[in-house]
Amino acid sequence: MNAARTVGLANALSAGGVAAYLARGSDEKPAAAEPVAQLPTTDILIAKSGIGLGQSVNPGDLQWQTWTASSSSNSFIGSDDHAPKRGSSINVVRYGIASQSTAQK
Repeated sequence: MNAARTVGLANALSAGGVAAYLARGSDEKPAAAEPVAQLPTTDILIAKSGIGLGQSVNPGDLQWQTWTASSSSNSFIGSDDHAPKRGSSINVVRYGIASQSTAQK
């Protein structure tokens, strides 16, 4: 065997050994992730889609969404305060409301 073939064979055996070592993995188990602090949340009433000026609002036009309490505003309708009761009155939009899906278009 000439020197070039010997060096090539040594490189191939070394690469195989490194590959076998890496494929074997380690016996150590990963450390458990620390629990993430949960922020206080509240449910707020949002529009499912864009609601036009003068359009009647039905319960099917709205949905509840979880929101962080720290970023909530007094102008939001929350589940824990003055949420409208189903069928209590007919609400008509005085200002146009864009939902998240229509605002992105």
